[in-house]
Amino acid sequence: MHQKTDTNAKWTHRLLTVLFISLLALFAIRIAKAETLVLAAADSRPTAYMENGKPAGLLVDIVTEAFRRAGYPIRIELKPWARCLSEARDGIVDGVFSSFKSPEREAFLNFTAVPVMTQVEALFVRTNSTIQFDGDLSKLAQVKIGVIQSTSYGEKIDGMINTGTWNKVSKTISIDSLVRMLAAERFDLAPSYRDVFLTAAKKAGVADQVRELSPSVESVPSYLAFNKKKDYSRIIIAFNKAMEEMKKDKTLDAMNDQYMK
Repeated sequence: MHQKTDTNAKWTHRLLTVLFISLLALFAIRIAKAETLVLAAADSRPTAYMENGKPAGLLVDIVTEAFRRAGYPIRIELKPWARCLSEARDGIVDGVFSSFKSPEREAFLNFTAVPVMTQVEALFVRTNSTIQFDGDLSKLAQVKIGVIQSTSYGEKIDGMINTGTWNKVSKTISIDSLVRMLAAERFDLAPSYRDVFLTAAKKAGVADQVRELSPSVESVPSYLAFNKKKDYSRIIIAFNKAMEEMKKDKTLDAMNDQYMK
């Protein structure tokens, strides 16, 4: 009888131990999921900018809604794009948006499967410029180009810069300075995401001093991406699922219509 009681006590102790460990594991998972993710984005209208002391814009709305559905709290920080990438590389921020894929970035970033948006890359010159574009980027080899530091402009334009075909390249830190410098004749041509450039030109009061060349260069999908310092695989899966839901229920269409009028 005494032996049976001891056996029951041991099994009870084991069950309690297993239950306790399971509860701790569940609690740890919930804590990990509740931890606020810090995401960085470039400060540029209409995609991500400060309004009434809070981040706003098309990309901000998309990413915020996707993580609300996925069940992860986030904090968005706006800063120069080069700093966004460097802080992601060093693990200071959890992720960045929105980023084009490139071999260089895939070395330190894990990209989501679903793009947050597709960006139309175009070329801009001053209104009185005689520069013409027929779709062949190599014909612009002798033109003075302006770009934003650490920014990817898609495979075609990046190729022109990385191979040295475009070798007269000046760099600045933001879309606002890029627009002002083009208008001020610091360089003669600037590649940019169409809507961001046009919005910045209007904001700077130089919309009548710059114009877009036709045709556009290409449409490039851009993504949310996480640093490789931690394992974000479950979060990426949840984000992809939320984005697919937002595509199906037309939430993404409604958000694009709101900003791209």
